[in-house]
Amino acid sequence: MATPLFSLPKEPMRQHPSTSVAVAFLIATFSAALFGCGSLQPQPPTPEQQAEQIEPMLSAAGFRMLLADTPERQKHLESLAPLQVDYYVGKTGDLHYYMADPYHCKCMYIGSEEDYQQYEKLKLNEQFQAKEAEISQQALEAQQMEDMNMQEEMFNPYGMGLVGPMGPAMYW
Repeated sequence: MATPLFSLPKEPMRQHPSTSVAVAFLIATFSAALFGCGSLQPQPPTPEQQAEQIEPMLSAAGFRMLLADTPERQKHLESLAPLQVDYYVGKTGDLHYYMADPYHCKCMYIGSEEDYQQYEKLKLNEQFQAKEAEISQQALEAQQMEDMNMQEEMFNPYGMGLVGPMGPAMYW
């Protein structure tokens, strides 16, 4: 009988337990990192948060709050589009504005045309202030970068990076 060129081991090769633990740890770490990166996106506001933002402006603009304290009012409140300022034409032809909030206060805000115009002014003012704060933050960050660049230039009077034409750290 001829001798085989290759002989198979009688038992399959086993991985060391420490290797499989390390691989499992790396997979878990990588998965956690991916999950963490996905959560860096800002979450959209909840309906309660939206209501908490809108309702003070409506009140300041002159809207009145009507609680849905009866079953009929609750049913009517649930039939309306939530957290959207809308209008209807009254019996006398006047515009009446409202916003239904079934989430936060379980109420409806009602106002006149003047109240709605005041609400729009307040909303625009808030958007303007938010944009102004964003621009201010960007200007501050730009100034900090400029300051850091200036400090680097003062630290290295030759105007070159740490690697000059003659090699690393030539001027030190």
